[in-house]
Amino acid sequence: MAAALVAPDKDLSSRMHFITDDAGAIAAEKLSRYGVIFLAALVGVDREQKAAVVEHLARSMAPGAMLVVRSAHGARMFLYPVVEPADLKGFEVLSVYHPNDEVINSVVIARKPAPQHAGHGGSGGGGCGAVGAVIANCKCCEWTAMKNGHGGVMVEEMELPSGI
Repeated sequence: MAAALVAPDKDLSSRMHFITDDAGAIAAEKLSRYGVIFLAALVGVDREQKAAVVEHLARSMAPGAMLVVRSAHGARMFLYPVVEPADLKGFEVLSVYHPNDEVINSVVIARKPAPQHAGHGGSGGGGCGAVGAVIANCKCCEWTAMKNGHGGVMVEEMELPSGI
């Protein structure tokens, strides 16, 4: 259905490829060729299965490639499984969007980080000691989580916008 949706636009359809297969079984050689991978909401029927697929993607995707994951929030969790930013081990979460209209699925956008060189806080010692930060924004409840580079997450919560 997705291929048929983009087929009328020859430019777009020539740049998109759709795979219908067990996501955990797709070869790393194949996955590493793509700059963006969309993970459907119903991949993995439970948290453990979804975590296994995300782990496979983290091992297989090219550094810098983007992962777009469909999730759910609020009462919509009864329809689709929830993917929390913490579930995306091996990825830098860039943004989380929870719609508050007729759209059902939330979206989490993440990037597979490039390997760190020894000069930036690697566990091998030495280096300049600089530590990168990853900031994730939630468009629904206006919170910002900042990973401090040592595995810890600092969260600042703000008041929900009215009407949510």
